[in-house]
Amino acid sequence: MSGWTWQAWVGLVGGTLIFFAVLGPILLVQLRRYGQMSLPRVIGAAAVSVYAVALVAYTLLPLPDERANCSTAHGALELIPGHSIGDIARETAGLSVLSTLTSHAFLQVVLNVILFIPFGAIARRYWNRGLGVSILLGALVSLLIESTQYTGIWGLYECAYRVADVDDVITNTAGAAIGALIAPIILGWMPSARALRATRDRARPITVWRRWFGMVLDAFAVNLSITVLSLVFVVPRVLLTGATGAANDPTLPEVLSIGAGTVVLVIVLPALIGSGASLGQRLVWLAPQWSDGRGSAARRLYRGSVVALPYIATTTAAQIPDATSGLTQTIVGIIGILSFIIVATAVVSVPFTRHRRGVSYASVGADLRDARTTTP
Repeated sequence: MSGWTWQAWVGLVGGTLIFFAVLGPILLVQLRRYGQMSLPRVIGAAAVSVYAVALVAYTLLPLPDERANCSTAHGALELIPGHSIGDIARETAGLSVLSTLTSHAFLQVVLNVILFIPFGAIARRYWNRGLGVSILLGALVSLLIESTQYTGIWGLYECAYRVADVDDVITNTAGAAIGALIAPIILGWMPSARALRATRDRARPITVWRRWFGMVLDAFAVNLSITVLSLVFVVPRVLLTGATGAANDPTLPEVLSIGAGTVVLVIVLPALIGSGASLGQRLVWLAPQWSDGRGSAARRLYRGSVVALPYIATTTAAQIPDATSGLTQTIVGIIGILSFIIVATAVVSVPFTRHRRGVSYASVGADLRDARTTTP
């Protein structure tokens, strides 16, 4: 069994790393699709990530060291259904029952079945597919894996390095069928996507985690805007002038244009359109509740600027030429310190303010509500 355990560790470590790398998008998709974060389905996403990496490890790894030398390759094509039974009979002839059950040939078949049981369960319960579709998906994925093995990862290698076996497809499909059949029992604790979508428009309490997640999304929006505007302002100049090295860095006018554009996109437009909530708040179903019903333009702009503007200034200032030396470095450093204090205060204040509104709402005299409430 030691020859089949290292792939499990690859799946566990690699899948966990991938899961945490995409956790933010997973939570955002859940909030938009279901109207809330579902811990059981987050756990399901983690399981899918670990299983997907483990599946790749078991079926495609290890890769051969030499691509050009196929003289020692062991790849082949086996199209005779049921040949594995004969292999088991030959390998275990004269052995005891225990020796037969622990033989390589027998375990190879059993593990091929076990390998796809999670796939069937995931397809049936996590992806909410029917029994037949879940089994069919298992068969198609198994066929794709065998084809990948036989073609040397679709031509990446000059020859097949594993046996593409029709019995593997059969046993994998059997495993997917077992997983799909038992999915309602073993994954009964996981809510279906259909049931969660049915309550998507229901208003929910404003939690600290939801508020903080909106702040993270706002920070991402700032950095995304700066990146896109940097490409818009800098790349055409570099292409036209053929600048290289330090000349590729943004000039001071370009930095100011990038900062101003980000202020418009991330602060001004969201503040003046609709409810006045920031981009991140809108994504997590949050909206301001103004004492006068809508809130004046000045109050909206102030609320949107009080935390975002220092953060934009700091992030943009880092691109100023010679920002790491002399007076410019001192100015950028002071801006960075002030920004850190304001942003940290905004984050820390959330749990201690009414309706988790934080300093930006408290300072302007507004409250925070779920955007799906019927009465603002």
